[in-house]
Amino acid sequence: MANLRPPDLPSTAERPAISTLTHRRAFGVRLWLALMFAAIGILSGTSVYLFVSESSDQAASDRALELTELRTAELQGDVEGALRQITAINPDEDQIGGRVGRALAPVRSESFRAWYFDIGRGLVTSPEVLTVNYRAVPGYQQAIRDAQRGETYLNSDLPNDRVVTATPVFANGTQSGSLLIFAERPQEVDSALEALKRERLTALTVAVIVAAIIGFLVASLITTRVKRLAAAAGRIAEGDLEEPMRASGRDEIGDLGRALDSMRIALAESFDALSSERDRLSAIFVSLEDAVIVVGSNGDVRFANPAASPLVQADGTPIEPLKPWVRRATHRGTVEHDHVTIGDRVVAIGARNLPAEGAALIVVRDRTEELRRDQAEREFVSNAAHELRNPIAGMSGAIEVLRSGAKDDPEARDHFLDRLASDIDRTARLTKALLTLARMEAIGEGEADVVNVEMAVNESVAVVEAPEGIELVVEMAAELTAQADPVLLRQVLIGLLTNAFKHTAPPGTVTLRARHGADGEVEIEVQDTGMGIPAEERDRVFERFYRGSGSLEREGFGLGLAIAKRMIDVMGGRITVSSEEGLGSTFTISLRQVAPSPAPVA
Repeated sequence: MANLRPPDLPSTAERPAISTLTHRRAFGVRLWLALMFAAIGILSGTSVYLFVSESSDQAASDRALELTELRTAELQGDVEGALRQITAINPDEDQIGGRVGRALAPVRSESFRAWYFDIGRGLVTSPEVLTVNYRAVPGYQQAIRDAQRGETYLNSDLPNDRVVTATPVFANGTQSGSLLIFAERPQEVDSALEALKRERLTALTVAVIVAAIIGFLVASLITTRVKRLAAAAGRIAEGDLEEPMRASGRDEIGDLGRALDSMRIALAESFDALSSERDRLSAIFVSLEDAVIVVGSNGDVRFANPAASPLVQADGTPIEPLKPWVRRATHRGTVEHDHVTIGDRVVAIGARNLPAEGAALIVVRDRTEELRRDQAEREFVSNAAHELRNPIAGMSGAIEVLRSGAKDDPEARDHFLDRLASDIDRTARLTKALLTLARMEAIGEGEADVVNVEMAVNESVAVVEAPEGIELVVEMAAELTAQADPVLLRQVLIGLLTNAFKHTAPPGTVTLRARHGADGEVEIEVQDTGMGIPAEERDRVFERFYRGSGSLEREGFGLGLAIAKRMIDVMGGRITVSSEEGLGSTFTISLRQVAPSPAPVA
């Protein structure tokens, strides 16, 4: 898998779940509440106005009727008194009419008109009273007939609250005639009702205005508190959980504010716990060497840890080899496989469907190095057994031959003893190399000192003697100090020089070069003019027990370069090889350059 870095992928936490409302309304609920209070005031005032108006009109009508009846009764008494006086002196009809007219005159008005009829239904008084003729009185004939029969007539169902009544008049115990009354509601009452109506309209207007003002004030008070709660809820939605609500009042709004504040505290505690858990999970996912990917139902990657970078394409989707596993996990629920080839890598894949999330979780573990190490260990054991089997078999054969009688033949005995010595020496060297490699594997990355590279190079050159026909050239830059282990560095240089001499045929040249490298490093090169390494074998020269093929195969165990590479790894450096077949090889050691020490070690 190529080490590609996909674009930054948005996580669920980075996507805003709520879009808060930032638009500020000029009135909003406050206006509606004020209008509602005003409407309630108008409805209530209008209802009261109509009820009071109707009640007032009815009361005025009833009062006018009562006044009419009362005035009629009083007028009846006055007329009967006048008639009694007239009867006592036996006056004529004109005198009766004059007396009755004078009795009626005080009570006659625009709202109260009266006529007197004798017992024969003859009109005694003037037919017109204040421009109203008695014949224009509605139902006057029926009224007079009822009154002449000694009954009282009353009709109050006339328009404009008019009343027609007729009552018999008695004098000296006998009926002497009847009174016809046509009454209207007094002007004073109408004026009073009109004034009362204007006052009611004024009161209604004032009530509506007061209701609107009170409604606006109450609505402002309510909406101010509600806005405060809305603003606090908005801060909570935006993630600001530090500022308290400061709810006031013992009403429902206050209870709502306190409930929101309790929710804020609970959310803050939950978010703290979630943040802590998220940080732990984030640290775990970041440090995981396994790739973890969450793929949504639309095929987009919702989450990917750093180890999953090579498995995510630039468009935010998983690479093609992973898509079938996503589909299988979606349909089967869970799928696993521990040997899947992706490019030049071998991985183990585990995929699980997440129905609640509408996604699939994929965990990919790169097993390439693991399998390579397993293969290397198997090859190491096989090669070690093979390398040990040959000298052991030779020693066993030599011992059997000596036992069978060769010990008595001096020449044969010396020959087999030499073979035993050679096999024992070979076994000892192999055992020493294996122990050295085992120690290097156990050390890991050790501590390093400030090493004077020139001293280390000179000591290494002094140990190894160049074969005849091969020239050793040393090129040394001044004041080179590196971070390394002096013993291990000398051993690596001695091994590289020995290999170079062994694989260079005379006449030839081996060059040991030390110089300043790039990026603050010290580079030490061992270059030879030997046969070189074939291109297909260069990547394997540092493998254990690898000794090359054809012209590269020499006496040895194939552990020298593996041990050298491990020693350089322990010192925190690296070793590489470049070679061209037929032109020689160059092994390059790169170590970290450090400032010179007052007392560097060699």
